[in-house]
Amino acid sequence: MQLLSRLAIALGLIALIAAAVLLTKDVIDINQLHAVAYANKSNEGPSPLNNVLITTGLAAAGGFLLGLGLRPPGRRLPRTPH
Repeated sequence: MQLLSRLAIALGLIALIAAAVLLTKDVIDINQLHAVAYANKSNEGPSPLNNVLITTGLAAAGGFLLGLGLRPPGRRLPRTPH
């Protein structure tokens, strides 16, 4: 069970780091789109909506897996003989 806990922690951390990297890229892309919009250019850039949704999903999955890995083990009730 400890192996699954460590695996969940590792996958959660990887997903959170990937989400942070993608979020940084999304902020840069959105700033570039604003610069284009304010310059009155007709050249439209790609919509960052898909990247934002992927980032949100990665952050949610990473937080969930990290929480699963860090939760304390549940108590087991002793078995009573019949």
